[in-house]
Amino acid sequence: MSLYTHWACFDCRKSFHQLPQPQSRLDKVVATHKCPQCRKEMYDMGVYFEPPPRRAKQSWFVMQLLAENGYSFQTEGAKAFIDHFILCSKNPRPRAVQARIESEKKKCI
Repeated sequence: MSLYTHWACFDCRKSFHQLPQPQSRLDKVVATHKCPQCRKEMYDMGVYFEPPPRRAKQSWFVMQLLAENGYSFQTEGAKAFIDHFILCSKNPRPRAVQARIESEKKKCI
């Protein structure tokens, strides 16, 4: 396993390898990484994140949906869960992914 993790900028549709984000004792974020190009905050998508091609706008939008709802590819198990139960196909539709995310939220309540 790599020491570095993938950080994604959804505005630039780019991914960068950087050190994981340090955590405080209360699991609150104490530091963030900013995109070197646009200077906006990036999302820690995990070690097992496979960024889509830059031209694949729909795929980047789906990845942004996942990140905004707390899904990341930190472990092999998380990657398998996202691939098989949230994405369900190689090129998922954003509406279908959003519906599955909402369904998973309802199961947890």
